[in-house]
Amino acid sequence: MIEAYDSLAALAEVGAALADETVEREASALSEQLERHELNLLVVGQFKRGKSSVVNALLEEDLMPTGALPVTSIAVAVRYGAEPSVRVTFPAEMREVDAGEFASYVSESANPRNVRGVVRIDVVRPVPALRGITLYDTPGVGSIFDHNTAAAHALLTRTDAAILVVGPEPPIGAEELAYARNVAASSVRLFVVFNKEDIAGPSREELLRFTGQALKDVAQDATIYPLSATRARAAQRSGTCDAAFDAFTRALRLFVDEHGDEALKDSVRRRVGALLGRSRALVRMREQAAALPYVERARRQEELEHALQGLDDRIRFLELAVDDDVKRLRTKLEEHLNARHDDELAAFVQQSERIARETGTRRREELERVVRERAEAWRDDAVTFARNELAVCTVKYARVLAEIEEAVLRAGCNALHVSGTALEPREIAFAPARLTTAVSVDPTTSLEVVRDALTAIFPPATRVAIVRKRLAFVLERELDALRGKLRYGIAHDLEPWRQSVQSTIASSLNATRTAVLAAFSKTDAAGAAPEEASVGVLAERIRRVERVLTSVAT
Repeated sequence: MIEAYDSLAALAEVGAALADETVEREASALSEQLERHELNLLVVGQFKRGKSSVVNALLEEDLMPTGALPVTSIAVAVRYGAEPSVRVTFPAEMREVDAGEFASYVSESANPRNVRGVVRIDVVRPVPALRGITLYDTPGVGSIFDHNTAAAHALLTRTDAAILVVGPEPPIGAEELAYARNVAASSVRLFVVFNKEDIAGPSREELLRFTGQALKDVAQDATIYPLSATRARAAQRSGTCDAAFDAFTRALRLFVDEHGDEALKDSVRRRVGALLGRSRALVRMREQAAALPYVERARRQEELEHALQGLDDRIRFLELAVDDDVKRLRTKLEEHLNARHDDELAAFVQQSERIARETGTRRREELERVVRERAEAWRDDAVTFARNELAVCTVKYARVLAEIEEAVLRAGCNALHVSGTALEPREIAFAPARLTTAVSVDPTTSLEVVRDALTAIFPPATRVAIVRKRLAFVLERELDALRGKLRYGIAHDLEPWRQSVQSTIASSLNATRTAVLAAFSKTDAAGAAPEEASVGVLAERIRRVERVLTSVAT
């Protein structure tokens, strides 16, 4: 692994020399991982699954905030170390903070929408279970990457193993399955934690069977571990052990100890192929360009630029596709919300009729509880609908962007008559939409209903009819208000997502275009500046890197 680390560091240097930011960045990230000799372990789970409680139980410490509010979309990396520390990275500085300050950077209540500008947080803890692991905690399904760095955008493509946290209320759903499929595709192993099994009641075994069946097509070898992280933490605090949680941690350690090296080899094999292909192509371009007379080289460069202009239409089409998809999603969301509005109104009418027949001072409290519960379910449904739609879009964007990147490289090869160069698309990940704009589900003051005293003079049937009519009017107004909040909140979050996706497209293509054009402008091997390696040296470096990495991966 030491040789592989040195080779990847050399490949990063080759990327820098070739003016290819993509190769430089991705090879550096992989070499850093190999230097630490740690697996990237991603912890994912839908909001309210108890994911943070699972992480705290792994850490044997109440570090991650838990409760009603989600955390912000900040990458939190936790790894083993003798000296505990918490380091917060901002765009211009890094700051060591106390563990007690941790929540103030990641909780939505203390750092709403990451107004403090945190780039990432690195946590070191002397916990044996963390040996050989970099544990990436995530705010929830669809909120994996830090939006401010390209490295965090690609976190999913650098995952070696993952822990998917599911639970009984509700059972595993379509969004979790879609995300589990993506994680399993980029991971060597997927662990499934069925958290809160202690509240599953008589349906526990049925829910476990349902979860296993739902995951069968996603990851056939995924073992489900039913446990309660809250119960495990309580046992840890009292100095005892929780058998179910210990079984899970033993399985996790067994995987790391017995298969960790193989998982890292698979990571190298999966990620480095496209980087080597790009680098070989760029070196061959420089070799060919260096052998051409100046006039001919200028003519070939003009031919290349003409070919790249021909790709501008595809690039523009991809950028417009993002705009169109956002508009289409807004329309589909409106239709979805309208349909849900009608369903909820029918359910509310039934509830209002029952409440109208009841008397007493607790009538309004009961109504508020019903409204809040239904509104929370509606909000979760709307966000899930939007995330699922966007997940389909980002798969399409990644495929098209990889094709355009390959076309740019191929255009450079064709312009210089470089043939036989193997190119394969690299893995590309986009930052997901945050969809975390707070949408209040608290009932408004319009839930004030006709007071009992005002209707007491009427016969019971008349009184019930009056209250029921008033309730129906108030509930419909509540639904209209909630529909507006959801429409506005999701639309508000779609705009930065659109900008982020288009920025990723532009930066990726600019990096590839710059590297290809640089092959024409920095071609004089004999007259290269001292800090610049000649094409011959670069070619030999690539061959050496390929030999080492091939031996490691086999």
